[in-house]
Amino acid sequence: MSTERSRFTAGTRRLMLGGAGVAALLFVAVIAWPLMTENQLGTPPSGANPAKTSSTTVGNSAPAQHAAESTVGKNDPAGTEDATGGRARAIQQSARTLQLDDRQRQQIKDILGRQSAPRADNPNFEMMIGAAVPAQVQLQDIPPEITQVMNGYWGDRYVLAKDKMVIVDQHSRRVVAIVPTT
Repeated sequence: MSTERSRFTAGTRRLMLGGAGVAALLFVAVIAWPLMTENQLGTPPSGANPAKTSSTTVGNSAPAQHAAESTVGKNDPAGTEDATGGRARAIQQSARTLQLDDRQRQQIKDILGRQSAPRADNPNFEMMIGAAVPAQVQLQDIPPEITQVMNGYWGDRYVLAKDKMVIVDQHSRRVVAIVPTT
């Protein structure tokens, strides 16, 4: 009977060691794997930065957009906001990655260099297409040269926020474009 008991004990020991090995492997897979791998999904089409630590949002809960624009804001600058917020929704829903080549970026940077634009070093609004810009934020009319380079945003206004030009819809005070200036 003692051989049978020792075989039982040895089998139990092997089972426990195997279970501990599987548990250790699962622990490494669940805890360490996300820390060791990069986000394979990439940046979404809206240009949002999925980083958790963003200096361009009011809090750290929402991602910031680094180079984005609204097709509604670009192509329909005369649209007015209604009581239901339809224009704000249309601006937000038409967000896409900003489409500028290096030459256009350099032209915008040169034009802004000649302007005395208002600056918001610590913007108190989210850098997202469709976000509301508070009335306390000083805005300036977009120079006609920039509207020509970007082929849109006629009549809109802008502010420099950190290293970006933020174009704001003239009627709804919603962000319609975020243009990096560096």
